[in-house]
Amino acid sequence: MSESVTTTSQARAADVNTQGAARSVYEFMTSVKEVKKRSGQPEAFVADKLQASVEHALRSAGIKEKDLGRYLGRITGQVASRLQRTFDGHSTPTTQDIRDIVTSTIIDNNLVHVARAYLMFKSVPVNAATEKYGTGLTFNRYFTKDGVAPFDMLEWELRSAKITNEKGKIVFEQDGIETPKTWSQTAVNVVAQKYFRGKVGTPEREHSMKQLIGRVSKTMADWGRKDGYFASANDAQIFEDELTWILINQMAAFNSPVWFNVGVNPHPQCSACFINSVQDDMRSILHLCTTESMLFKQGSGTGTNLSNLRSSQEYLGGSNGKSSGPVSFMKGLDAFAGIVKSGGKTRRAAKMVILNADHPDIVQFMECKVKEERKAWTLVEAGYDSSMDGEAYGSVFFQNANNSVRVTDEFMRAVE
Repeated sequence: MSESVTTTSQARAADVNTQGAARSVYEFMTSVKEVKKRSGQPEAFVADKLQASVEHALRSAGIKEKDLGRYLGRITGQVASRLQRTFDGHSTPTTQDIRDIVTSTIIDNNLVHVARAYLMFKSVPVNAATEKYGTGLTFNRYFTKDGVAPFDMLEWELRSAKITNEKGKIVFEQDGIETPKTWSQTAVNVVAQKYFRGKVGTPEREHSMKQLIGRVSKTMADWGRKDGYFASANDAQIFEDELTWILINQMAAFNSPVWFNVGVNPHPQCSACFINSVQDDMRSILHLCTTESMLFKQGSGTGTNLSNLRSSQEYLGGSNGKSSGPVSFMKGLDAFAGIVKSGGKTRRAAKMVILNADHPDIVQFMECKVKEERKAWTLVEAGYDSSMDGEAYGSVFFQNANNSVRVTDEFMRAVE
């Protein structure tokens, strides 16, 4: 018996060693060994340099010494894993590819202020050597004055922002917000709660409208400087000043994804609405779930026509079972929209679902929200919380989308 146990243990140990060796070979074969510089020339990829730059960003952002090792190990491990999955040893990343992966990984760990520090440390500053002028746009000053900063043309004061729910409970509060005197309290509340970056109560939290509008207008102007959009450096400065003045005086405003992402992410998602498509197969449906969720994460909304999906009365190929139908899949899509906070904030995602008037499930589609609303009323009458995020409406489907019926010209003429 003893000899048998020993033999079995040795076999297991040998198997573990074999698996470990195989894993080491796999990691070596799929690891990143080279990186392309800006010049296009390859150079050896040195993991220690990457780790050192992340550590520098963590320290610059004020991460405490006791937390440094934990964050450093987590971030570098995730970066290594993402690089391995993305480039799998068969393609060579550029320095920009690595920079983007590191930045997105840091942001995914809710360390936006560290991501900023990393970008400042790794980025090439906009200067005379990187600016392109000569064939771009020219601008004249309309609202601003040469040599006077747009922010200096306004009177400023400090205020507090506070938002309560329908029961009077405080759901957001921030003190010491620097704002123009002309701004309403509602504007201060909404902007501070929705668009300021960083965790409330921490040094990295934005606390001034100058910070918010400055990061957007300067980032956009810097893009133009680097990509040759302006005829001269003076035109670039006029553009930045005029845009800043327009925004700080509330004469115009960008959509939410711009405020969420510009000046924060290296490649920000700036569009508010995306139209998606879906095909009548499970892979495409699940891909739509992923696409919509990632768009919601960055603060954008989506719209999808589900008419390509077969109806709930049609059979599945090769079986006697029937399809779930578009309304059934809408439940899952609606749930993701309710779960994923738009732009990482407290609001829910914006979503539109469309079905053609001639789809066999059109009546079911038109009635689905009404039926769910009746369920919610029953729960409210039973004493459940009726607020937007309460138990009553949180227990029923189709609360996160606008349903629209798509009709043809022939349909409308028939109605006439």
